[in-house]
Amino acid sequence: MKAIFLNNIGLKMVSILLAIVSWFAIRETISFEIIIADIPLQIRTGEGWAVFRQSDNAVTATFRGSREDIRLMDHKQIKAVIDVRTNAVAGAIDMSITPRAIQGIRGVRAIQIHPERVRISLDHESEKMIPVKGRTTGKPFSGEVEQIICTPAVVCLRGPAQQLQQMEWVYTEPVDVEGRIEGFTKRCRVLPPSDTWSPRIDPPDVQVGVVITEKTGNLAWKDVPVTAIGNPGSPVKAEITPARVSVVITGTSEVLENLKSAAPRAFVDCVELDPSLTYDLPIQVYLPPGYNVSVAVDPPYAHIVLGQ
Repeated sequence: MKAIFLNNIGLKMVSILLAIVSWFAIRETISFEIIIADIPLQIRTGEGWAVFRQSDNAVTATFRGSREDIRLMDHKQIKAVIDVRTNAVAGAIDMSITPRAIQGIRGVRAIQIHPERVRISLDHESEKMIPVKGRTTGKPFSGEVEQIICTPAVVCLRGPAQQLQQMEWVYTEPVDVEGRIEGFTKRCRVLPPSDTWSPRIDPPDVQVGVVITEKTGNLAWKDVPVTAIGNPGSPVKAEITPARVSVVITGTSEVLENLKSAAPRAFVDCVELDPSLTYDLPIQVYLPPGYNVSVAVDPPYAHIVLGQ
């Protein structure tokens, strides 16, 4: 035995050394680890049952594998699933979360889960039609959000009966209106009503229409003189009653800001009128061109007596 052991002792030592080096090299290659948090925790229940409450909705897991396999992981596909279809009973139960609960991974393995247990409360499943409301974030470039319309206006929720009894409405994910200048529509996901339970929602998303209207205001002037306008080169002599009026302009805040320094001019059109007659003519207002506003004059008409 001694002769067999000592025969080619040098080659044997080299082989052992190479095996040790290879083992460490392989271990180094496949022993990369990564920690991923906020992995969704799903509870599978039996027919007619729903999760009333669960102590945790997400877990943190440590994964081990080769550098390449870890790089190729799709975090969005990873989830933890606990199956309670075989022992569904009303009330609270404690369930273990093991690395085997992780799904959606290839080439790597989960070696540690936190938390290791979750407390689940089950209830009989029911369904209810619930109105859905839209929400917005941000501020339009001009105007304001006047209305948010969801189509369809109601969705069907399936979940624990006790929770559904308390539900009055659900919301969509917020719609960003920052910098918008006009209304638009967008398909939005309907959000679960709570972080502690997640019902099945049908349909899972709705069409959200955002109505944006321009914010308007008023700009008023008092005692604006009224003048008579005749043919070019032919001054008009006329007695105008009333001689002064009030003018109110309605428009967007941006337009009104630009018009603050431009006083309106009120006039009556006396072109080609018979001097022997008297008239009741509408009072018109001249403003710089290019402004989309509405104008109100008080009083709106003037009595005109032309001079000879």
